[in-house]
Amino acid sequence: MSNKFLFTIPNETKGIQIPIEMKWDFYGRTDSIELYEDDVLGQIIGVASDFEVARFSHNSYGNNDITKLDYEFYFYDGLPPTNQTVVTSTLTDWKNSYLAEGFTGDEIYYYTKPFTKSFFKLDFYDTNDTVNQTNYFSVIIPVQQGDTESISISPLIPNVNIKKPKYSLDFVGDKEGFFLYWLANTEFLDIKTFYMSVKFFDGKLGVFVKMMNEPQSSLPNKFVFDNSRYFFNKVVLDYDTKTYEIFDYLDNRIGAGTPIKWYEYINP
Repeated sequence: MSNKFLFTIPNETKGIQIPIEMKWDFYGRTDSIELYEDDVLGQIIGVASDFEVARFSHNSYGNNDITKLDYEFYFYDGLPPTNQTVVTSTLTDWKNSYLAEGFTGDEIYYYTKPFTKSFFKLDFYDTNDTVNQTNYFSVIIPVQQGDTESISISPLIPNVNIKKPKYSLDFVGDKEGFFLYWLANTEFLDIKTFYMSVKFFDGKLGVFVKMMNEPQSSLPNKFVFDNSRYFFNKVVLDYDTKTYEIFDYLDNRIGAGTPIKWYEYINP
């Protein structure tokens, strides 16, 4: 069977449009294969998530919008730590000094390696339940920061200033430990409340020293107590302002004008 067309040739030149249908079965097939590959790979390895990190600073307080965050860390300096000495201990047995942790004045003043390798480690968990918690990020506060105290390291020279575990963290000056870095997008992990615990790594002994938010001397039972109450403070992030605030177990804000204090825990 053939198609017959009758053409009338005009005197002037004109274009001719012939409606002949054409099909190409492979047209667009490459694009379809690529889309299929993307779909299969997405099912196997998952779709990429946004892990961009945002910086959160301590929220302001007071009439002058102060942002400074103060920490004080106290080490046990009473009688040799035994069950009995902790039971009879008083608040004065915890000292805001690295000397109480066993460092010498020379080690601190001359920044020897046992001292400079030491640091405070702030861990941020999703819950204060020590059995079912996950540590999502940590913040390090180095011993090279902080205030100083005056001591004598030799009778032949005047007193010298050495570092002490008392920190004033802010946008300027000592900044390590002031900022928290967490996911900028809540679609992957929608966690705005964390529970912060503190440990001190003693570079001289090579051990971590666990810390509490109150000294054991203040507890009715020095060794049996609620871990979720005494080993954690609550930290709440504000995604709108990219700030955070810290609260005690009664949901009172702390660190806003007064220091947040941590005390060495003596394990029985």
